[in-house]
Amino acid sequence: MDIEIIKEKENPLLDRKEINFTISHTGPTPSRDEIKKNFVARYNSQHELVIVDKLSSEYGTQQTAGYVKIYSDTQRVSEIENRYIIERNKAKPIEKAQKEKVEDKTEPKAENEAEE
Repeated sequence: MDIEIIKEKENPLLDRKEINFTISHTGPTPSRDEIKKNFVARYNSQHELVIVDKLSSEYGTQQTAGYVKIYSDTQRVSEIENRYIIERNKAKPIEKAQKEKVEDKTEPKAENEAEE
């Protein structure tokens, strides 16, 4: 995954940094969580301060355009952003039930006993 910053703007009124970017990737479109981790590392920020607002991919291409907002503190995030956007950007841990389902699908199924 290669991220290219198209435009970066400081917005002092809303106390945030606004970034337009494109991602060149192979395979499926990267998840919001993967993109968010990349911006957290790149801008030395915290996970809850980075909001991935938009992601847009065209069918059949290996590029995704996006828009990210990086706030200075969590209070500004809760004052400005809608609740559904904040929920969409929370880290999603893999639950045990989901892991078990994946493991069950990969195990070979036992053959049925001979019919009478």
